[in-house]
Amino acid sequence: MMRGQITRSHLERKAIVYIRQSTAAQVMEHGESTRRQYALVDRAVALGWPRGAVEVLDEDQGVSGAGVEGRTGFARMAHDVAHGKVGAIFALEVSRLSRSSDDWRRLLTLCALAEVVVVDEDAVFDPADDNDKEVLEVKGWMSEKELRWLGLRLTGARRKKASRGALHLQIPTGYIWTERGLMLDPDEAVQRAVRLVFERYEVEPSAWAVVRWARETGLSFPTRHWHADGTTDVTWKPLGVSRLHDMLRNPIYAGAYVYGRRPQKTMLVDGEVRRVRVAGRDPDQWAVRIEGAHDGYITWEAYVKHQQKLFANHSRYGGVSKGAPREGAALLTGLVLCGRCGRRMMPAYHAYRSPYYAYVCRGDKNGAQTVCWSVSGATIDRAVTSLLLETVAPEELELCLAVEQKVDQDAATLDRQWRARIEQATFEAKHAERRYKAVDPDNRVVARTLEREWEQRLRELAELEQAHAKAKQEHHVELSDDDRAKVRALARDLPAVWHAPTTLAADRKAMLRLVIEAIALSPVDVPRRSTHVKVQWHSGAVTELDVPRPDRRTRHRTPPEAVERIRALVKGEDLSDEKIAERLNAEGMKTGVGKSWNGWAVRWARVHAKIYRSDEDCPQNRPVPERHRDGRYSLAGAAKRFGVSVAVVYKWVKRGLVPAKLERYGAHPAIWWLRIDRAAAARLAREAERSPRRRRGAAASHRRRRPQGHRRVA
Repeated sequence: MMRGQITRSHLERKAIVYIRQSTAAQVMEHGESTRRQYALVDRAVALGWPRGAVEVLDEDQGVSGAGVEGRTGFARMAHDVAHGKVGAIFALEVSRLSRSSDDWRRLLTLCALAEVVVVDEDAVFDPADDNDKEVLEVKGWMSEKELRWLGLRLTGARRKKASRGALHLQIPTGYIWTERGLMLDPDEAVQRAVRLVFERYEVEPSAWAVVRWARETGLSFPTRHWHADGTTDVTWKPLGVSRLHDMLRNPIYAGAYVYGRRPQKTMLVDGEVRRVRVAGRDPDQWAVRIEGAHDGYITWEAYVKHQQKLFANHSRYGGVSKGAPREGAALLTGLVLCGRCGRRMMPAYHAYRSPYYAYVCRGDKNGAQTVCWSVSGATIDRAVTSLLLETVAPEELELCLAVEQKVDQDAATLDRQWRARIEQATFEAKHAERRYKAVDPDNRVVARTLEREWEQRLRELAELEQAHAKAKQEHHVELSDDDRAKVRALARDLPAVWHAPTTLAADRKAMLRLVIEAIALSPVDVPRRSTHVKVQWHSGAVTELDVPRPDRRTRHRTPPEAVERIRALVKGEDLSDEKIAERLNAEGMKTGVGKSWNGWAVRWARVHAKIYRSDEDCPQNRPVPERHRDGRYSLAGAAKRFGVSVAVVYKWVKRGLVPAKLERYGAHPAIWWLRIDRAAAARLAREAERSPRRRRGAAASHRRRRPQGHRRVA
């Protein structure tokens, strides 16, 4: 079984020495195994291969043999075997080649077809021989099972240790490992920062709102780094939303020791079998869960509440979650349900940053059902807002005191956080000063280094103090008497807070969700088009109202009160369209599409409402003459001379083909006058010949001149 199975055909091809160890730690610590694998080159030379014909594949070092994913060396070896370039494969043992029976059998099949032998330290095997193939398959099966047995022993030991809460897991910021287990971070500034974030999430509608508040107030979040020599340090950086999500989902902050939250499962991913980690969100499915194992920053009930809030804020199209309050104009996003089918209605904006939007029920997408129905969102939002401001009337004094107390608590918490950081920076600066003063002055190298460190700590302290002073001034970390008076005034006036320009759309949505559980919308067509709105409050009460639902023809019609006001200003005060627009804007009236008025909008509204002026009453409506007294042409006059439309002449002016000037003429505020000399006339005549209107007119004239009975030949 040794020398006789290697033929000249094998020696004419190259030999591959495949080297692999499963982890980087094995590569670093098990050097003897690596040397034994490289020694297979000498074995190949002893069996007859020239040293130059032996190729070493060691690029798979530190990669597991449980599969072929990530093993580029194994893939290249299989490619060369399939193309007849390899005569023998050398490996210390079968487990180096593969610990998967399926991959091992595929490689053996390739070797048998390509007449490739497999060589280890003791024997030479021919996969084409039935006896050798059976031995290799048994070795591959044992290699796979050995990996499973090792995994079971290691996993069982880890789980047993974790069941006692003794397994050291990766811990988040705010905790340290001690001999007694997990303990709160001894740094008070770190503790305050963690507690402040959780307290803020209790009052903010979403994680993004907490991050936005942290950026506005200048709050930084700590990260404790552990070094190999056992020392640690803390760095402060702005709070990110991904970091905040990790904190909110981590049960360690709730005092629970947890192991096996994200187990590995074998799944099909893009048509390939892979082992992936699944997100275990159900606490009952975790392998180990020990509540009250250590001190927590929040309670377990608060942790569960946070998970429910995260789930509700995660927007799922047509799903059960409401989604987080965002900056879109649709105020009822996440609250609106379809009164027909019960599905959640979603906002649909007409264009990017468009003020027009609608609430749409997409119906049953799985059943290929088209849109169930939709309704304009602005009218529904105005009706619900009016209902909210009329219904919600809390006790003024109680609300005032609650708001003032909450603002005081937030300001005091922020101020303590800033002072803790300044205290820590002061300690580090004094410590650097003591180290600098304790060094021997003659040792200038060390003295210069310590001096630079001292100066750096002093700069960091000065920056922190400046940032604290800026935060107190800009973000009101400390409330003045004027601030307290403003808080009391706003607490008594909910409409003022609602309509304030500083109140964001997300804030209004959050206020709505505090009192409203859900809103059902149902279309009504008889006896008149309307939307039946059913508001369910958190108290359990239900309020119903009908909101007019105009069709497409009347949706953007000018409001009747604006039409009557225009009629009064035209007939009563005889104002021009521009003056009427200024008066309507001053009175707070809007057009049918919700925009401010201008002269053209007033003229359009007058024409459609049949509000006309006579030439005597409105001299600016008198027609413009075709030619000026000085010989210049108006747009209409030039269009008539060259047989084109006024729009074509206007394009000539914009292109600079003819000298033109915009001037006031009589009561007309701005009229284009064109100076057409011989050169300009010739130039415009050539342009007029190329005009589509001129060509159509010429063709029509030709058809009129065609004699009777003349037939066009196809």
